[in-house]
Amino acid sequence: MISDRDRQLLTEAGKEYILDAVIHSKKLKEKLTPSEHINLSHYVNELTYEEVISITITEDIRKFESGFSKFLKYSLAAIAGMAVGGIGLAVPTVAMFTLYLYRKATDTCEKSCFTPRFFSSERKICKLECQLNAARKMANDLNSQVSKCSTYSNPKRCEHKLQNEHIKWVKRVRQLIVRLNAAKMVANEKERKERLKQQKKQTTMDNITITRSGDTIIVSESDDNKEFHFEVDPKKERNARIVLYLGLGVLPIPFFNDIINYIIKKYSFGCAGKCVAQMKVPKDVCYAQCAYLGAKYAVDLLKKQLPKCDKSKNTIKCKQKIYNLLEDWEQRKVERKMKFEQLLRDKLRDRKEQQDKIMAKRQQGNQ
Repeated sequence: MISDRDRQLLTEAGKEYILDAVIHSKKLKEKLTPSEHINLSHYVNELTYEEVISITITEDIRKFESGFSKFLKYSLAAIAGMAVGGIGLAVPTVAMFTLYLYRKATDTCEKSCFTPRFFSSERKICKLECQLNAARKMANDLNSQVSKCSTYSNPKRCEHKLQNEHIKWVKRVRQLIVRLNAAKMVANEKERKERLKQQKKQTTMDNITITRSGDTIIVSESDDNKEFHFEVDPKKERNARIVLYLGLGVLPIPFFNDIINYIIKKYSFGCAGKCVAQMKVPKDVCYAQCAYLGAKYAVDLLKKQLPKCDKSKNTIKCKQKIYNLLEDWEQRKVERKMKFEQLLRDKLRDRKEQQDKIMAKRQQGNQ
């Protein structure tokens, strides 16, 4: 059977699942007015446990509850790869079930945050850490289950379902990282102000001026890049060199995104030039790998910039901007990596099928 707490967690997970579908449904946006769309969202938040289960899983609630413990033993790949019979569950269930597992994981952890020793800011950070750890686990579990799809009747469909959910959870992880870092920055700032108030001292950390010398590191371009023409913008090139040497913090914050895009574009052109020259793998696979490596390079570059924000005139805004850029590039990195790996798997699968056909023809000829 099922406990009252599990019923509550399933209700919360189901509401979030339905609400996400309502918000992102193109058909509903076309048919409903903005006011009706908002009212529908409010209606979803008022659904009962029985209504949630009827909409998302099955109308036979008793049958579902009697087989709930059995359902928990199935892996995510099993849920995505086949219709689970015997307990009345219908597709889609992966999104709903991952939300339930996430709620269950955060439930116990978040209770430990409400202790007398925690102030309100510490409780917020504690809860965000619980949510981040649970979301990371869901993303890792989904990613690890993709390889198991080959054991089911429709591996591509199974992989597609798990990868879509993986992207959603990676995005949630990045959003939680930004929220957690922002909460920590706010808490640190409050603590700093309180400490300065008690000590009655003034700080000049937010007004540090950086003395720029004329020395810059010249980034030499590889000879492998001659296959592709990259148009160098002198002003952006100068700013890019400054960033690579002194960090983003020395530039005005609105320029961050433009400069990062310029650096990554230059990097990607170099990689694409190498794809033209090589003959080992298909060029579309090589280009997909370049796109992934470019995003990975952006993530590594942005992580190195965070400590350099301490030299910025506005340290908090500098770090917040970099965290936002990190969230965007981390998401691109995951999506591009999955696209590259999927393309590579498809090519290997096609090659194996061709080899099997050739072997089958040879065997028929020998007979």
